[in-house]
Amino acid sequence: MKIVFLICLMLFAGNILGQNFITPKGEYMDTTRTVSSNCAPPYVIFYYNLKGKYPVSSSAILRESREYLKQKGHTYSGDGYITFRFFIDCEGIMSRIQVLQTDDNYKSTHFQKEFADDLYSYLKTMKEWKKNLEIQTLKNANYIAFISFKIKNGEVVNIIP
Repeated sequence: MKIVFLICLMLFAGNILGQNFITPKGEYMDTTRTVSSNCAPPYVIFYYNLKGKYPVSSSAILRESREYLKQKGHTYSGDGYITFRFFIDCEGIMSRIQVLQTDDNYKSTHFQKEFADDLYSYLKTMKEWKKNLEIQTLKNANYIAFISFKIKNGEVVNIIP
């Protein structure tokens, strides 16, 4: 009985600690919740309410992401969008990364796992998120941001926003 319990515990822990975690409410690449004690409580505030857009242009992110994927040396396929929605704390640390994958008609789909994983790896290289933002009387605000990669024939052709 102890062995069965340990096996179940290990399987359950592997799913919680794994990179991909699928729930009825969505698919997540990272389920950690990192919030510095210096930050305000994690209210639902979006990047555009705080002027918290990533300080690098979309065209530069597009170029960098394409170069990053090229260095990986993988061949990808598919058309649609891979969108990452995530939480940025007041210190610019990204966590709770949700991945949304749709085809050209915005219907749920799944690209190759390797493709989503490589884009996720690129996303983690983005370290210039705005820090210590304020809104009204709330100092050191945390916010929610997203990046969508538009895919055509297995290539990233555009970045949104």
